[in-house]
Amino acid sequence: MQKKLQKYIGFAFAAKKLVFGTDLVLASIRRRQARLVLLAADVSHRTAKQVLDKSSFYGVDAIPVDCTMEELARAVGKEAPVAAVAVTDKEFAAAIRQSLK
Repeated sequence: MQKKLQKYIGFAFAAKKLVFGTDLVLASIRRRQARLVLLAADVSHRTAKQVLDKSSFYGVDAIPVDCTMEELARAVGKEAPVAAVAVTDKEFAAAIRQSLK
């Protein structure tokens, strides 16, 4: 994972503008709170399809990132693997999109 991306994810988490875990990410997409969804590279096919389909239906960008679930968990300070995170702030989402280019 890029250091810049990891830093932005950490900042968004500290500012409470980040939701993680598949169920909470899907709920934030349904409530139209998610501005950007990031998926770990090693998520299961079922989880990826579920998140990508829901994101597509609600018009939320869902981007697979080049990191494992463990790396994504470390970025938010957790030990359990994290399959997906949803950024709920448009400025953080824009900064993360920019860092992925």
